[in-house]
Amino acid sequence: MSTSEDTKIANILKRWLNTANELEAGTSRYFPITRLTSVKSLCRNRKTTQQFALHIAQRVQQSMSEAPAPDYFEPAEWDAHQQIVAEAITLMQRAMADEPDTEESLQTLRKQIDSFQGDDYRNFQWGMTVHFVRSGNLLQIDYAIQCFVQSDYPYYAYQLARQYAERYESSCGTGLVPKSRPQLLDIAEFWCQYYFSQSLRERFPKLMAS
Repeated sequence: MSTSEDTKIANILKRWLNTANELEAGTSRYFPITRLTSVKSLCRNRKTTQQFALHIAQRVQQSMSEAPAPDYFEPAEWDAHQQIVAEAITLMQRAMADEPDTEESLQTLRKQIDSFQGDDYRNFQWGMTVHFVRSGNLLQIDYAIQCFVQSDYPYYAYQLARQYAERYESSCGTGLVPKSRPQLLDIAEFWCQYYFSQSLRERFPKLMAS
């Protein structure tokens, strides 16, 4: 990369780190989720985007394995969700190795995900129809898959980052809130190691001093 490209990427990461630090210090309780829009500029090709999508999918899998099944899911459905996530990760790894027929398999898996998400569609007065999905985990996996199969993969990488980091707090609404901090740092850590082959703490010691 050129020096100017290095600087642009470093500035994106610094902005995210400053956001995370303000959330931790309590100087700000909320930032709009659009602060993550710059993820799109980091997705410079499909392979780069695929690595990010796989990383987040593996984080989703880890989170699901460490947490008990939510009360609103039957054990069999929760097990099915975990199987879908595991299958998606396997297919993503195969796609990154350029194995044949993986795109078709990923598209088929998306249909399975859709079948689990229910049919709760609601119309709002501004003319928009919103699908209230049953599983945020599967929604993240769906966005991760779309990073592999859609031509506008930077857009889906942003949607994936958004779904991964966005949280709700009654005092400030939905966006980047204090509970978003670990996910925001995880996103920044991935891109720091990808572009600079350094951890955030190595690259930005002053911002990571706490």
